[in-house]
Amino acid sequence: MAQITDLNAVNREDVDRVLLAVADHFTNVHPTEVLDPGALVVTIGAEAYNASGRSLNGGTGELSRAALAAAPEVTDDITRGEYALRLRRTLTTAGVEWSEDDNQRVIPSIPGPRPAPTPGPRPVIPRQPEGSDTPTCCGRPMTRDGQQWVCGKCKGWHDLGGGR
Repeated sequence: MAQITDLNAVNREDVDRVLLAVADHFTNVHPTEVLDPGALVVTIGAEAYNASGRSLNGGTGELSRAALAAAPEVTDDITRGEYALRLRRTLTTAGVEWSEDDNQRVIPSIPGPRPAPTPGPRPVIPRQPEGSDTPTCCGRPMTRDGQQWVCGKCKGWHDLGGGR
């Protein structure tokens, strides 16, 4: 039986995936700013959380600690973009390939506007039979109920007036 103190082994591919996601983040978000070591820790933790299925019970802590240990050291005055390049070089020398297909969008873009509807035949509105004073509703003749005409299907009514 597993104990709370048992450590889960972290998969190297998961660590590499987290570090590549961090490199992408630093490349896309403020790449010319100086890298703050605290931002590195937070970004690794966030990407480990995403890689763990957005669950704190999925090994996020172990994965983030392993990724932080595998990340290159932050030197003074290095920008986020330069650190991203250093991360990619470290992973490439470790044998991790990152193809252009991996940079494709996962979420599809929103499609353009829909085309305008083409006019079709208009529905035929039922009319009362020739020579009949009986109104129709829902395609059926209405029945008289006192001073009202009532539809047998939708129970709609029409008051003839004739106030008292």
